[in-house]
Formats: sequence, C-alpha cells, structure tokens
Amino acid sequence: MALSSGLGPLSIVIPAYNEGARLPGTIREVAAWLGANAPTGELVVVDDGSTDDTRARLAAIDEPRLRAIFAPDNRGKGAAVARGVMAASGEAIAFLDADLAYPLDQLSLLLARLDEGADLAVGARDLLPEDNRSIYAPTRRAATAVFNAMVTASLGLRVRDTQCGFKAFRRDAARALFSAITVERFGFDVEVLYLAERWGLRVDRVPVRMRPSATSSVRLVRDSLNMAGDLLRIRTRARRGDYPLQRP
Repeated sequence: MALSSGLGPLSIVIPAYNEGARLPGTIREVAAWLGANAPTGELVVVDDGSTDDTRARLAAIDEPRLRAIFAPDNRGKGAAVARGVMAASGEAIAFLDADLAYPLDQLSLLLARLDEGADLAVGARDLLPEDNRSIYAPTRRAATAVFNAMVTASLGLRVRDTQCGFKAFRRDAARALFSAITVERFGFDVEVLYLAERWGLRVDRVPVRMRPSATSSVRLVRDSLNMAGDLLRIRTRARRGDYPLQRP
C-alpha cells in the first residue's frame, strides 16, 4: 500500500564507495520498497569515485526508478550525499547507507514527521529503550561516545546521535542545507544539524532500530581523527560567524 504523504514524490539518495559487491542487492531491495510504498519515487545512487567495480555494476543495472551519478573522484560521503540531494527531484528526500543498516519500513516514520511539519526527520538510535548500537565493537562504541560528547561541548547541538545514516528532509530544507555545508567526509552530518538549529528549522528525532551489517566503510582510527578535524573546523567557522544566520 502506498505511503500517504502530502509532500509529493520521494527521492532516496544512497552514497556508494567501493560497494560493487553489495550494491545490486541494495538497489533491488530499495526499488521493491519504492514499488510497494512510493510508486512515483526514485532512487539516486552516487558513485563517489569508487576504485572497485561499483561503476560498472551500477551502469549495468536496468531499473527504471534508478538514477546513477558518477563522481570523477573520491571526495567523501558528505560530498556524495550533497551531489545526490542536488540532483534529486522529490519533494521529500531521504538518504540511506548502502548497507541498509536501518530496515526500510522505518522510512514511513521519518516521512510522517515531515508530513506533520518537520523540516528534517533524523533517526535516533539512542531513543530506543535499548540502544542497539551494541552490535558495534566496543572500540567503535567508545569512539562514538567520545565524538558525541565533543559535539555537545563544542556546538551545543540538541541532537546527540548525529551520525545516524537515516535522515529525511523537505526538499527546500535539504537543498539549502547541502548547498551551505563545507565538510565533504563523515563529519558532514554535524554541519547539517548545526545549520538546521542555527536557522531555526524544525528537527524531529525519530527512534529507529538497526540491523547488523557484515561490513562497514568506517576506518575507526583514521575516520575518527578526520571527524575530530571536521568538528574543529565547524566550530571555528561558527565562532567566526562564517555561516549564514538565516536559511538562504
């Protein structure tokens, strides 16, 4: 049964880097979900300069709902999501990770919040009675806790689980936010949420559950250091007043 939404068509954006083995199955699953729940929707997959066979596999997929975008080089997840958002045609735009760590049936929860007036609806793993990030290794959980504490101390964000890769936006909010961000890698979520709060947008946090993923593109030490650097740059730009006071 199709989702009831006053927003119009849905675009799902998936950034992909070296996801050749996983991507065909992901596209089949998302396309089937769209067919059953959002028949006029589209799937935008952005190949972020992969070095494996992602480009060839993506180009070979015959799926009418799929729009494939090929970046010339690897710039990072934030850059890939921004590229997909700007290309998306839907009035509601959601982005997911290629591993589909969050069951697709939960998209209806995010879209319902947009229908109710939210500009952004963001997955919040910490709002469940039992935070199921326990599927992560202890080192990753510790790194996540430290990063979240740094975000709160540096920027005072109300959103504690900034890195949940399951977010939905109204089209106008998405385009304004992703045209203003400067962070191209994993720290982009923080910048998006900082700008949303700065501009007074309505951000709804929605409890979501995860399912285990066999692999992850996160490289704990290197990516943690990069994200800490991104956070420092965001704080510096915020203190200098480099960000727009209002939504463009």
